[in-house]
Amino acid sequence: MKLKSLLNGTITFGTACLLASCVMGPDFKPVEMPMPAAFRGASASQESLADLPWWKVFKNKDLQNLLKETYENNHDLKAIMARVEQARQYITITEAPLFPWAGYGANVSKGSNYTGGNIAQTSGTTLTPGSLAGNISWELDLWGKTRRMTEAAEADYLASEEGMRALMLSLMKQVADSYLKLLQLDEQLAILHRSVDSYSECLRLFEEQLEGEVGDQLQVSSAKAALASSQAQIPSIQAQIVNLENAICALVGRTPGPIKRSGTLQEIATGINVPAGLPAYIINRRPDIRQSEYKLRAANAEIGVAIANYFPSISLTAAGGIASSDLNNIGGRRGGWGIGANLSGPLFRAGSLSASEKAAKAGFLAAKHDYEQTVLNALAEISSTLTQRENLRVITKTQAEAVQANDTAVKIAFERFRTGLSNYIEVLYAQQNLYPAQIQLSQYNYQQATSLVSLYTALGGGWKMSHSEFSAGPKK
Repeated sequence: MKLKSLLNGTITFGTACLLASCVMGPDFKPVEMPMPAAFRGASASQESLADLPWWKVFKNKDLQNLLKETYENNHDLKAIMARVEQARQYITITEAPLFPWAGYGANVSKGSNYTGGNIAQTSGTTLTPGSLAGNISWELDLWGKTRRMTEAAEADYLASEEGMRALMLSLMKQVADSYLKLLQLDEQLAILHRSVDSYSECLRLFEEQLEGEVGDQLQVSSAKAALASSQAQIPSIQAQIVNLENAICALVGRTPGPIKRSGTLQEIATGINVPAGLPAYIINRRPDIRQSEYKLRAANAEIGVAIANYFPSISLTAAGGIASSDLNNIGGRRGGWGIGANLSGPLFRAGSLSASEKAAKAGFLAAKHDYEQTVLNALAEISSTLTQRENLRVITKTQAEAVQANDTAVKIAFERFRTGLSNYIEVLYAQQNLYPAQIQLSQYNYQQATSLVSLYTALGGGWKMSHSEFSAGPKK
């Protein structure tokens, strides 16, 4: 009972000291940065594309399936998930000294010419008294060092979670961009095959005219050149398709193989039109900015740790147990106990403590500048994407008009040839303008579609969802 009373008194005294203690270092204050009322290239709006789940932005079913598979199987994502769990466990490790630690120990030995755990010249058989003891130790966090370390660990954990969300958005952008590029290459390949068929027909007609002595070699050579140019591009496009399919397979955790795809670029590019939202709200949702802010919090807490190192460490200890002089006579055991306090602190560390404080403050300053630059980069990225998307809308519309005009020119040229008002080389020249214009339109459609992906990820899309909801995708 006396030992229990002493232990209770020790813990009560330590708790009182802990409650009366202070925490060294500055408390964290968020960095204030001026925010524009609206993103450049957009009007202010309470609504935001980032509020929507990603499957309501990218409605293509095959793309949705690829993204779900990516979140299930991507190894980079699995690795960062493991690191997030590792960071979460470090919180327990760092805050453990806030509580008393308990341990135990026991020893017994018997031998000849053996004492104290070593072979030694003795009078014969020796017996070391057996003992069983328990102990409690508690380092009082009077200066808040452990609490600051825990604060830093918690911030590191939250930063790792935001890093995981940032990776999920990055994977979305990589997979979606690659999928859209596949659709663009499919369109380009189809255009090239149509041009090969058309140029082959031109060449056949020109060669027949030349044999009938009503044509000339210039027409034949022009048709051959146009045909060869289109044929030469096909293997390159096919190789690009295979490379992209393999890259997507690596992202989704598959071995190399074909990628199922459907729909058109135009459907994806023009399928949704939601404003960007208010900068002040969006900036607080982007995972890379939140990650940078948590790193800043951790750096701020490290200053407190460095300052607390100047002060002494005080720990309380208590021990109790039993000892017996004879292994065969446990009844002769006797109890024992003890309590104590230890004080230790630095006197001379060759400037290391001061250097540690200065290093921590410098680390905080660096993290602050990193945070501010991350915010500015985000504002610039979103504004540039908004401007690009609007410009691409105009460019795509104009290019579609150019394609329509070239298509009309081909039809007119063919009709003139059919009625004998011109020769077939006019058709060839009109086709040589049409097919490159169609390929260019396909590229603009791709850029407009991928700008939607860029805008959604730049805004921190899907921020309302938990990690599991984000990964699971649409419900069946």
